[in-house]
Order: sequence, then structure tokens, then C-alpha cells
Amino acid sequence: MKPLDFYYLGIELAHSATTEVRQRAVVGRLYYGLHHEACCRLYRERPFTQPLRRTGRHYDLGNLYGGLGTDVASDIARFLRRLAIMRTEADYQLSQPLRMAGRQYEVDEMMRESMNVAQDLLAALEAFSPGEAPDGCACPTVYSSG
Repeated sequence: MKPLDFYYLGIELAHSATTEVRQRAVVGRLYYGLHHEACCRLYRERPFTQPLRRTGRHYDLGNLYGGLGTDVASDIARFLRRLAIMRTEADYQLSQPLRMAGRQYEVDEMMRESMNVAQDLLAALEAFSPGEAPDGCACPTVYSSG
């Protein structure tokens, strides 16, 4: 499958997300779709970049983008981190309100905010490396023996 298939599912779910569980699911699908897409685009542009650690891939991907030293890569890192925080909050904080950056959100507000950040992230990814990642794209990953 293509990484953006997760993203498009999130967008589709958002249009009919009338329950809390569906609104929370939107946040996760948007994040994972764009996380995988960001990974594929990074390695497409910089194939000799160090592999991601299996146990730290979410953190590592943002750091790799942040270390590239360009404005668009820094934006990608920032948007990835922001979406990751929202995804964690939506998945693990089962009571409301959800919290992010010192602010409280109802679940539907978090969903809408995640859609805005996801749209900004996708635009930044397109500026970094135009064109959707292909079907079956996978990022190099290091598996620890621990």
C-alpha cells in the first residue's frame, strides 16, 4: 500500500466522525500516513541517511529532518512532532480534555487541529520532495537485539 493511503483514510473518516472514537482514529491515521510518507520522501532524497531505530523511529525521523538545516525540513520536523503529540494524546489520554502545548482540547477540536497540521505537513513534504511515495515504500530500519 502507499503511505498516503492512511492519510486519505483519516480524511475520509473525518467527514463522518460523529463519535469520539472515530475522531480519535482520525488523528492517528493522519499521523501515521504522513509519518510513513515523510520517511519515504527523506530516503528518496537522501538514500544514504542513517536507518531509523525500530524503537525510536518517531523521534528519530523528526530529528533527521531537523538536522538537514533547511527551512522546509525544519517545518517538516516541527509538524511531525506536533502530529505525534496529538496522536499520543488521542490514543492514550482516554478522558477529556486532551492537552497539547499548555492548552486543553476537546477531542473534536484536536481532530480539526490535526487536520490543519497534516495539511501543512503535506505541503511541506511536497516542497521538500515532490510526488507521492510509491506503493510498498519502506524505510531502512535498524532492529536492536535487546
